[in-house]
Amino acid sequence: MRHEPRPLAARELDVLQELASIGCGHALTALGKLLRLRIDMDVPEAWVGRSAGAIADFLGTLDTELVAVGLRLDGVLAGHLLVALTEPDARRLARRLGQPVEGDGPWSPLAESALMESGNIVGSAFVSAIAAMVGEKLLPSVPSLVRGRGRACIDQLVERDAGTMALATRFSTAEDGGLEGLILVVPEAKHVPELLAALDFA
Repeated sequence: MRHEPRPLAARELDVLQELASIGCGHALTALGKLLRLRIDMDVPEAWVGRSAGAIADFLGTLDTELVAVGLRLDGVLAGHLLVALTEPDARRLARRLGQPVEGDGPWSPLAESALMESGNIVGSAFVSAIAAMVGEKLLPSVPSLVRGRGRACIDQLVERDAGTMALATRFSTAEDGGLEGLILVVPEAKHVPELLAALDFA
């Protein structure tokens, strides 16, 4: 018989949001250094759904084209980390990384590679901060890049059974024409109790 993870208490969600705040803070500092820009971040929000694929379904309601870079996280915070941007913001990021995409033209392999490398830098800084905080191993996978509507993007990067909760952190910069995006940390619900235990949370 399959046992569904119990709903998280408000205090437990607060702990996970604080964890995301620390990890995303380090991640966006690293991205800011790469871009030579100051990047601001909002307080992370906990998005919790009741059914499989709830996070993908939520992003699908935004009705906009997204570009997303995703990494699998293995270790104490098993799950996924995604960096999602609208198509115009992703093109601005590619330009800032020295690989501009002309007009509405197709993405070049170099532009896609530049975005994946930025996602890799974000993911590596995030896992380093969390691993140091928790004192446990956390490893990122090789990044993958997808484009399309929100639901389709998330479904390509996160198994629907795992996509029931996300810690969402919006980031932005007003410099160099402006840029904003979203970091989504999607922990696997079945491993969250182990994570909370590693944080000595009871």
